[in-house]
Amino acid sequence: DAQESRGLGDVYKRQILFIASILFYILYVGSFSFYLFAFLLVMPIILFVMLKKMSKKISVGFVNTQKIAGRSSKIPVVLRLQNRSKLPVANMIIEIEYYNTLDGDKNTMKINTPLYPDDVQYLTLHVSAKHYGTVRMNIKRCRIVDMLKLFKIRVSTDAASRLFGESTFTIVPDYIPIENNIANYAEMGLETDDYSKTSKGDDPSEIFDIHEYHDGDKINRIHWKLTAKQDKTMVKDYSLPISNSIVLMADLHLDTNTDDYMLVYDTLVEAIASISYYLIENDTPHKVVWYDKKKDLSEVVNVTDEESARLLISLLLQASVYDEPDLSMINYINEPERYKCGHLMYFSPAYNSNLSGVMNDNDLAFRYSYMLITNKKKDNVINDEFAEVVNVTAKHVAESIQEICL
Repeated sequence: DAQESRGLGDVYKRQILFIASILFYILYVGSFSFYLFAFLLVMPIILFVMLKKMSKKISVGFVNTQKIAGRSSKIPVVLRLQNRSKLPVANMIIEIEYYNTLDGDKNTMKINTPLYPDDVQYLTLHVSAKHYGTVRMNIKRCRIVDMLKLFKIRVSTDAASRLFGESTFTIVPDYIPIENNIANYAEMGLETDDYSKTSKGDDPSEIFDIHEYHDGDKINRIHWKLTAKQDKTMVKDYSLPISNSIVLMADLHLDTNTDDYMLVYDTLVEAIASISYYLIENDTPHKVVWYDKKKDLSEVVNVTDEESARLLISLLLQASVYDEPDLSMINYINEPERYKCGHLMYFSPAYNSNLSGVMNDNDLAFRYSYMLITNKKKDNVINDEFAEVVNVTAKHVAESIQEICL
């Protein structure tokens, strides 16, 4: 509104100047009034022609077209402006449209800057986001203005501008430290080919380490062949099997009619990311599952290290939300290649009293946790026959899940 008011003010000033020149030409006797009036008539034409030619020699684009950052950080977005003409531009107006792909709510920002002749300039914008997800910024429109502010001409879009006219950055969750106990479900008969890289166990099928004999080592673990070669008693340490038996399932059902649905979404992603990172830190591979509406199937990511944990968050943030609740669980049950896990943790913004019974009837796990995502603290305890119901509160994720054994 302020810019429109200033624009109208400039128009009125130009009109007053033109009327004053006409009156000056009529009332003043002499050649100077004629030359002044002719100059004011010709000047707009010259400015328009110059501006039109300059608009074809200007290109605008983003330098960094894709970035990943935390929600608490300021993200530098760099614009490259090039003026290939020999004349300066008094003012260039760049309109940038930006939106989170989750809600698609579009906003526009305007940037005003001069352009120097035959030069390349860089503008750095420091932006931040309130919510997790993928944020897209695109150059909606660029216009240049003459020095008298008579004309605004749109900059021609060349191939380079089209190629670098969009910038995408993903806002990922900041790590929330937790200190939960982790159960080992290997003794429940779950098959596994994964073994701990940091802890020894009792599985003789895989050797964890070989060391010189110490008091307390078992005689039946002596490595006789190596002992004979090295002429000293060497003992085998067996490996600890780790079953990929913890499943984190995300129900991406969100009620977009409520004002706080983005906060609920943030909390759900935060909780899954925190638990997943914590499990990897403690050498516990696991699976993360959600329903992909576009593919109409369950997306399953095996998280075994930090790289796959980062990939998980990137894929999860790109997944689309849906209106119907519990599609992740319904489609997972209908998948032909599912297996029984040790602990199934179901993250959902809505509680379905019948769902845990459905999980149990389909024999999906030995143990179930219903992680109910809320935006406010809830003191009421939900008693469920088959699952432990945990209220995961926005901005209090670590506090909400601190009592649960993973």
